[in-house]
Amino acid sequence: MKQFILGLILFSFIGLQAQEQKEELNWLTDYNQALKIAKKEHKPMLILFTGSDWCPPCKAMHKDLFHNKEFIDLSKKFVLVFIDFPKRKELPQKQQEHNYQVASKYHRGGVPTMVFVSPDEEVITKISGYRYGYPERNIQVMKKVLNSFK
Repeated sequence: MKQFILGLILFSFIGLQAQEQKEELNWLTDYNQALKIAKKEHKPMLILFTGSDWCPPCKAMHKDLFHNKEFIDLSKKFVLVFIDFPKRKELPQKQQEHNYQVASKYHRGGVPTMVFVSPDEEVITKISGYRYGYPERNIQVMKKVLNSFK
């Protein structure tokens, strides 16, 4: 009986930890909607240009950085914009056009790239690439953006 109760307690604890780690990021795919929110809430935008289904550093970023508690906490102070250029899945034509339009405004280069933009649509800074297992670089840039944005 003691083993059963101990097992139940352990199982409950593991379940609670799993729930805490599954906190979702609120990525928007519509730049114009994100801009309205950024202006209303006076928050900078974090625009991620990614190749979610083919780019190894992008996949590493999704797996490693986006589940990092500090990143999740900091991301709440930004309006997150997800601009994807997948190769294996097809986006609706309207979304593809939208993504290329945003890229032509803020980014001409490789993925992944994070572009930090003010509600006035001014580029604050950019960070290109991602090194697996090293989320601190991106987190430090986020902190610097927030400190300079006040």
